[in-house]
Amino acid sequence: MADQHGKTSHTKRLTPTRVLALSCALLLLAGILPLYAIAFYNHPYYDDYGFSAQVRGVWLQTQNAGQVLSAAVQSARHVRATWQGTYTGTFLSNLQPGVFAEGLYWLTTFFLLTAYLVCFGFLLWTLLRHVLQASPALAVSIASLILFVSVQFLPAVNEAFYWFNGGVGNIFIYSLLALAIALLLRLSWAKRGYGLSLALLGLTVLLGGGSYGGGLLGILLFTGASALAFRYQNRFRFVYAALTLCFLLCFLYNVSAPGNALRAQAIGQGLSPVEAVARSLYYGVALFGDYFTLPVAALALGLSPFLYQLAKQSRFSFPRPALVFLLGFLLFCTQLTPPLYAGVFLGGERAYNTYYVSFLILLLTAETYALGAYARKRERSACAKTSVAPAAARHIAMLAVCLFAIGCLGYKPVDEVLYGPMHTAGGSALLSLVRGEAKTYHEQMLAREALLNDASLPVVTLAPLTAVPPVFMEDLLRVDAVYDVAPILARYYGKEAVLLEGGDSQ
Repeated sequence: MADQHGKTSHTKRLTPTRVLALSCALLLLAGILPLYAIAFYNHPYYDDYGFSAQVRGVWLQTQNAGQVLSAAVQSARHVRATWQGTYTGTFLSNLQPGVFAEGLYWLTTFFLLTAYLVCFGFLLWTLLRHVLQASPALAVSIASLILFVSVQFLPAVNEAFYWFNGGVGNIFIYSLLALAIALLLRLSWAKRGYGLSLALLGLTVLLGGGSYGGGLLGILLFTGASALAFRYQNRFRFVYAALTLCFLLCFLYNVSAPGNALRAQAIGQGLSPVEAVARSLYYGVALFGDYFTLPVAALALGLSPFLYQLAKQSRFSFPRPALVFLLGFLLFCTQLTPPLYAGVFLGGERAYNTYYVSFLILLLTAETYALGAYARKRERSACAKTSVAPAAARHIAMLAVCLFAIGCLGYKPVDEVLYGPMHTAGGSALLSLVRGEAKTYHEQMLAREALLNDASLPVVTLAPLTAVPPVFMEDLLRVDAVYDVAPILARYYGKEAVLLEGGDSQ
């Protein structure tokens, strides 16, 4: 009887939902482990050198953390006066891990990727577990699948998780925004909101000094949360209003930086406000079409039975789904307006990463809302059967798997020739590790850094790299490079000149 009872208990623990949760979590883990593993071969990129040269000099002279932080603040003030006002990313860029030792640069990925997974995972857990009342196993399943697709098909994983300067000012800011949204939701039902309010206050200060697209999006989200809090007479409605005001003031401080005007002059003529808004709507439609790939379609289709059940069983009425979709689309386009207005088009691949992630979250939110509206409509029409039949759910799952497989087989970044799953973020990282590409890059970068750190050499000549993993930033110290990065390296390492083998100066 004991054995039989033990088998029964074990069977209860391994329910289909828990097996699904374990499978999805393992899939996510398998996709991100190569991304962490290859990080140990990574090295600083050129904007990392440019932003942190002053701080590195202070660290080498003093080895004092307080003076390093002071130098980072001074450097951020200088950038605010001469280039841009995004004080959060600028300050953190001065503290990139390579400042203290090039061998610590692997911390870049561990910091940026972990922050992304934790913050967006926390947001998804809050939405699924606490708002839609999903079971823990189902919440883990859905969140793992969303995080897997969002990471593996990111437009530029190198600029998100392997370049500190680019990642900390963009994908990291959106990670903080995801965390802030989750805390805003939790504040609405909290009994005592002191800790949440303080945490949100700190986040608004950081977000106000982040990217301009993310800042504008965040202010609108905070404003919407405040409006809802007052409409439903939430006990923390004045806290919501104060947080929104703080966010707005910090963002205005960011936007009013003298360096923004100087940068605009250097870049050239931007668009008028009306033109920027109009083009953001146009490019918003274009990006929707670009991001709605087969893997994303498979994700939305595969999750639909689960999202339908969660929405159906929730307490929400889901009125006006068309209006919600329109508002979601306008929120998405909001991010595009600041870079278009500033004359930098859509802001580069590091910004495209943030657009892709926000698209995915908004798409699945709109899908859940639409499914909830459909469920309520069926209830009003007195349909006896409003749940998804098991057979239908299995067919949907099989179709989603097929779509996802076809999408992976047909996946190809713009600069690649072949199609296939080896171009996903984790697949590309794993392939670089297996082929020895990451090791070769690491060894050649170590050879460069040995020369650059040799104080007895005022002038160094560096060899071009022969291998760069696709998940890393491309090498710009080459003959055909668009930008001359040698002066940046010379300043960072205190050299009279940095030359390139085969270059014009040879």
